[in-house]
Amino acid sequence: MSREHFKQVLLLQALIFGALYLASVATFVWMADGITERFTAMARGPYLGTAVLAQLRLLPAYAVLTLVAAALTAPLLARLGEGKLLLKALGLNLVVGVVALGPALRHGPGLVDVVARKLPAFDLYGLYRWHVLDVLTVVFVGLALFSLAQVGRRVGALVVLCLVLAGAAAFRHPVPSVATPLSQPNVLIIATDSWRFDRVGVHGARHADLTPNIDAFSKQAIDLTNLHVATASTLEAWVTFFTGQLPQTHGIRSMYPSREEVRAIDSMSATVPRLLNAAGYDTFVSSDWVGNCFDLVDLGFAKRHVGPVQNFEALLLEATVKAHPLVLLAFGALPGVLGDVMVPGRASLAGIARPAALVDQLFEEVDSSVEARRPFFGTLFLSPTHLPYNSRYPFNVKYGDRAYAGPHRYQVEVSAHELITTGFSPTLPDEAIEHVQDLYDDAVSDFDDTVGQVLGELDARGLASNTIVIITTDHGEDLYDPGSTLGHGTNFFGGDQSTHIPFFVRLPGTKSSTVSSLARTVDLAPTLLSALNVPVPASMEGVDLLPVLRGEASEPGLISYAETCYLFFPKAKAMTGLSEAERAEVVELSGAADTLEVDPEFRDNLVLRPAYREAVIDAKDRMVRTTRWKLVEIPGKTRPIRRLYDVLADPRQVNDLAGQGLPEEAELAALLERRDCRARHP
Repeated sequence: MSREHFKQVLLLQALIFGALYLASVATFVWMADGITERFTAMARGPYLGTAVLAQLRLLPAYAVLTLVAAALTAPLLARLGEGKLLLKALGLNLVVGVVALGPALRHGPGLVDVVARKLPAFDLYGLYRWHVLDVLTVVFVGLALFSLAQVGRRVGALVVLCLVLAGAAAFRHPVPSVATPLSQPNVLIIATDSWRFDRVGVHGARHADLTPNIDAFSKQAIDLTNLHVATASTLEAWVTFFTGQLPQTHGIRSMYPSREEVRAIDSMSATVPRLLNAAGYDTFVSSDWVGNCFDLVDLGFAKRHVGPVQNFEALLLEATVKAHPLVLLAFGALPGVLGDVMVPGRASLAGIARPAALVDQLFEEVDSSVEARRPFFGTLFLSPTHLPYNSRYPFNVKYGDRAYAGPHRYQVEVSAHELITTGFSPTLPDEAIEHVQDLYDDAVSDFDDTVGQVLGELDARGLASNTIVIITTDHGEDLYDPGSTLGHGTNFFGGDQSTHIPFFVRLPGTKSSTVSSLARTVDLAPTLLSALNVPVPASMEGVDLLPVLRGEASEPGLISYAETCYLFFPKAKAMTGLSEAERAEVVELSGAADTLEVDPEFRDNLVLRPAYREAVIDAKDRMVRTTRWKLVEIPGKTRPIRRLYDVLADPRQVNDLAGQGLPEEAELAALLERRDCRARHP
């Protein structure tokens, strides 16, 4: 094959992929029109330069595709003759593209899910069952070897270099030898977003085989079975966890805090990671897009391997990558920095599940601490159980009916415009609700598999006996429970499904047990510090539960306070548990189109408009509960709307006892007014 022929093919491929690039840019413009009017106006107005730059960042990926396509097709085109070269190149590109799906999808299973959701009529998971991807991979490798042998040393060496870089990025460091235990225990938190308490095998999950790894771990751990969050929203929940303060104290009252509120947390010295840094610990967190809260707020982790904060630039980049599916398919599964360069903004994409890469990232930090003989405090935070419940194959077909062809077949589907204006559909057919719940259980099963992998890695390093291991979540989830739809933190109807969370902790030297005392996530920071013999700062409002966990103290008689989170959609539409009269009474103030703005002086983050901040907070529903009683108060235009439940007699909370003159209602209303988390229930 002559050099001139290769140059001609390279030019043809440049024209082809250039046309594909321009078509994808046009797709982005079309997609932007379908998001929201404000998004489109901003992308075409003050952020036009950012939008253009986002498109230009995809050019390196197209350049690599052009070179690889030319190298793979040039030898074959030389044998097909010179006539109609463009048509032949297009045909070969199609064939090579189909063959290349083998290695691309085989090593990036999340990509199959992305495609499958776009083609719900096809059973694309048959590609795994029938080993189609394995066959295509073998064919692709054979084609690549043949072509590289024909294109010449320079081009071949360049393509081989790309493959070597990809392989180097995927190289896994060997597991170090068994570590010698340090005098200070390590800490490892394994968490998933939006995990319900009733979705654990040992808690009576609807599928007995749902969480085998977590169930096995529970036999070695303390199961805190009555733990509640202060806000069922990721940012607020983690800030409460690591500061030991309630939201009204630490100041983060929504997922869109102002730069002043964030700076107050950034400067706070009494957070768990900062206190452990000072005590000689290595602190790090590894997460995907659900962990972008750790990029928004600096809680003190020395190293943060997390998705970027969802500012307007990140939203633009995400929309851009979605408009270039070819880049996502070709490079989405590449590990490490190379994949991030080829697919900018990949870490913020919910559609690509890469928990194995996060585990590798976590243990690179663990191994570094072991080699330096320093204790570590690590957090792994995963996304499968968060909406849209896009777990990996084969977990995502574990429980659902494969013949189901209704709404939300592969994941919960909702557009940004629909979410902001109407929220999730208040009603779905029973079979659709059943399928959504199966999708959620698939995601829990996916998380359980990662838990098994993490615990295995810990055991392989000899670290299990000297590491406090916590398996938990940031908050729970609504799954069309009575009075609710989907999501979390929007109301307190239907039970405790969004505030009651699983929490298992394995403390070295402490026997496994079940602790049913009412507890709050605000108590976790002082409890953890106490377990590590680190002084608990006076600024922490929570209570040290270590004596209770060790069986040295009885029920502490705590009360739990919670408030709802920021709503994207009109409030009453999230409340199917209200009468029409009550719905008309509800104070409605929410919706991203009205209450948010972009702060250019704060990394272009979305923030609550100052004029609306207090009103949004005042419109929150509030809840207070004891071991037996729960009072919910919803702000009304003329009066508060209350619900009172005896949670022991009525765990699903369907029998409202408010307004019947029970003394507990007045007592809890007074506690709700005080919001003192140190209060004890008589």
